[in-house]
Amino acid sequence: MENNPNLEQQLSQYRYIKEQREMFQGQFEIINASLGNLYTTKLTLDNLKEGVNENDEILVPIGGLTSIKATIKDTKKVLVYVKNDTIIEKTVEEAIEFISKLIDQHNTQLKFLQERIFNLDLNLQSMNQMLQSRMTQQ
Repeated sequence: MENNPNLEQQLSQYRYIKEQREMFQGQFEIINASLGNLYTTKLTLDNLKEGVNENDEILVPIGGLTSIKATIKDTKKVLVYVKNDTIIEKTVEEAIEFISKLIDQHNTQLKFLQERIFNLDLNLQSMNQMLQSRMTQQ
């Protein structure tokens, strides 16, 4: 096979688009996992609002596969991490609203990433067909 600069450039572009696709796929998986955590948090807040009373005993995860028993002191307020090092006290309703907005943002990001991945897949597919055709001609 002769050294064709145009073919090398197309192969390089194909690899670049493939790397972009993998990057977007990684972002999609991270946001999707975070979305799952948000849904779990919202469900927990809904349950707190509906059926947990003061002095009820609950399990509180403390990391890994471990939890401790705790007693609810206040069913009206929760502490919400709004940034890495910032916690704000909110009512359960305010926390549900905050989490719901985050869920909406995550869904918007996932939709954007799905569209990007789909378009990159189309590009990769057409480039792959073109490259295979060119390589069989040489």
